[in-house]
Amino acid sequence: MEVIINGQPTSTQARTLAELIASQGIDTTGIAVAIGSRVIPRAQWDTTPLSEGAVITLIRATQGG
Repeated sequence: MEVIINGQPTSTQARTLAELIASQGIDTTGIAVAIGSRVIPRAQWDTTPLSEGAVITLIRATQGG
């Protein structure tokens, strides 16, 4: 299936959000994840299914000013 991660089309065999994050080698420290306009709590990543064309946004917390 193909999903969009931060604007980039990405092919994946992952069935859940957690599988996708692991398969992409994404460091999960300090990130928030949304599918469409819905932020997915980290506790739900294992149970959140992916669908064809899902638009996924990864936001990394930064520090400084």
